[in-house]
Amino acid sequence: MRRRHPQVINPGLFAGSNDHAVYWCRQQNPLASAAALARGDEDFEWSLRHPLKPGDLIVTALESSPPLIVSLEVIEADENEEITYRNLAIFSDPISVIDAQHLIGAQLPRRSQYLKQPLAEKLLESMGALIADPRPIFITAGPCDALQSAQANEVLSVLAVLQKGSPWEQLECRICDREILDEPEAHLPHVDQHGLRWEIQEHVDEAVLMCSDCHDMAHQPTLQQLRNYARPACPKCGERNPRQIIWGMPAFIPDPDDFVVAGCVLPMGPMAQWECRACSSRYLVADAGELAYPELMVHHE
Repeated sequence: MRRRHPQVINPGLFAGSNDHAVYWCRQQNPLASAAALARGDEDFEWSLRHPLKPGDLIVTALESSPPLIVSLEVIEADENEEITYRNLAIFSDPISVIDAQHLIGAQLPRRSQYLKQPLAEKLLESMGALIADPRPIFITAGPCDALQSAQANEVLSVLAVLQKGSPWEQLECRICDREILDEPEAHLPHVDQHGLRWEIQEHVDEAVLMCSDCHDMAHQPTLQQLRNYARPACPKCGERNPRQIIWGMPAFIPDPDDFVVAGCVLPMGPMAQWECRACSSRYLVADAGELAYPELMVHHE
């Protein structure tokens, strides 16, 4: 599956054409799906439950709160008859599923499926109308929490990812500048936001995209978290929470979450002190003058 860079094409242009069947793709994990769209992730598993044909359109909606329509794609086949998915539009300006249903006068399915032609045409027409004349979307903000963010805040995170992500650039944490390899998290800096009524486009720029480690640190960091962040960063991937390496036979039973027992066979030259949790690289932080073998690499794979 290859998802190419989107061009901005109004869905209403396809209404009234019998050349394009419409597949309604309903995604259950909004934030991960938004990140996959923003990154152009070819390996992400989309909720495509039926065989698809070249020429068909895919309208993807995320089960956020409220649910949003986020992309329009067309299915194509190359010279080797390999199915590809070309993005026609990513709607970083949100289209509410609820607003589309009001214009259609009918409910849209809660599961992925092909739409019958009359409903498909009305959906494309409603999407075109909502692009031409956007409607405000309001949420009641909840507390920002690193462990479990309020569902209402998730839609702000989704929009932040869609608006700030790009297939040509890494999705980076705004705090540590590392690439966010897993699901991004959004921090909302308001202290007393719980219960406030927000129009999402007015507040999406306030959502700060972070990695999970930095989001944890933003909410009452523990002494152990502060200690972990004081450890030297991995020279390969930048992760700042390594495990300490113990050489030889320890006199105590080490906690495997904090320590790595490297064994009794010592390496020639400098011994690594840290092992990265993210990429398993082993490394040593020391001045070259302190090393018995300064010509050896201090970064161990």
